[in-house]
Amino acid sequence: MGVVTVVLVLILLAWWMTVPADSAPRTIIPFSDLSKYRQWLDDYHPARLEPGQAIALTVQQDDVQKLAILLASTQPALTHTQFRASITPDILTLEAWYPTRWMDRFLPLQLTWSPDEPFELRRFWISGIAVPQWIVGRINLRLAGLPAVRDAEKLWQTLSPIVEMGDGSLTFSTEWTDPELTGWLNDFAPFWSGAGQRERLVEEVEWVRDFFVADGRQRIPLRDVLIALAQRPNLDFNQDGSAVFGALSYATLGSVSGMRPGVDLPRLSGQRLTLHGRYDLARHYTLAMWLGTQMNPDTALELATYKEWSDAETRSSGFSAEDMVANVAGLEMLGYLRRIDAQDRKDFRPATDDRLMPAREFWEPWLSNGAALNERQLRELIESTREQMLFNKP
Repeated sequence: MGVVTVVLVLILLAWWMTVPADSAPRTIIPFSDLSKYRQWLDDYHPARLEPGQAIALTVQQDDVQKLAILLASTQPALTHTQFRASITPDILTLEAWYPTRWMDRFLPLQLTWSPDEPFELRRFWISGIAVPQWIVGRINLRLAGLPAVRDAEKLWQTLSPIVEMGDGSLTFSTEWTDPELTGWLNDFAPFWSGAGQRERLVEEVEWVRDFFVADGRQRIPLRDVLIALAQRPNLDFNQDGSAVFGALSYATLGSVSGMRPGVDLPRLSGQRLTLHGRYDLARHYTLAMWLGTQMNPDTALELATYKEWSDAETRSSGFSAEDMVANVAGLEMLGYLRRIDAQDRKDFRPATDDRLMPAREFWEPWLSNGAALNERQLRELIESTREQMLFNKP
């Protein structure tokens, strides 16, 4: 009886401390913002900065919460955490809603930050209850021991930025003085920032152009291009994936994150790649593959999810279950091509598009007339899609 009482109390406490999913804010991150953040990485790439150059970046509070969502999505335990930021001249307050994975309920959290102590929490709340400062101090000690925090603190000390906070925004400014940071920051740069990387992308776009000319059809199944890629003996999908799938994404979208047709990259003909006879599914599929080479595949899937949630709020087309299936299938294909050996690559000859992505009969029951799927439905759709991928089965 005593055990049952304790369990019941714990369940009631968990229910009281958490909130339903519809109480957590849903931040929309449109592709225009993703392009803006990508441009920031490009603009402030160490290769583009000169010693002594003054740089400044102003960040709005809605950018803070969107960047927090993107950073959290790189950690599996934090995926789907929602944030809301508030900036005043004195303090930055960040609210978070952490998904407990229990009955679609979220745990509300809140913390405050000041540039005076950039790597410490000032205050911390759980479900509106202030955590005692001695516990906050222990949390700060644990954070200080993390390698990523130590690296970030070293970078902060080297750059010595000035942070000016106002109502709704903050501005970072500094003078670039240390060329040794180039190697440390290079991992955060877009893959085309280096001349050699841009050349590889151009080479792969030229390969796609030649393939189109040799094929001659106006509508080319994406699987035929993937088969041809798999047959190239000297192609390494791990090392060359950024350029290879960047070129395919360019072929379906007409651009690749700011690289201009006829200026930065060769123009392609009007021929189109298709998946299940559709251009839009090929676009989602190839873009997901390319994003999977630029970041953790889980993060790429998170970005695709936010894009669909954004469509549900801002576009007449709404949330698209088939687009999500194409995103998941593209990332699964990327992982498959990266791990198979040379013999399996020779045998890679999918006869139908069903081998690349489940057919309409699979995703049709998930259609919701444009309404966004909730967290549970989305997880079911993703896992069901992965289970359907025939090339992952023996």
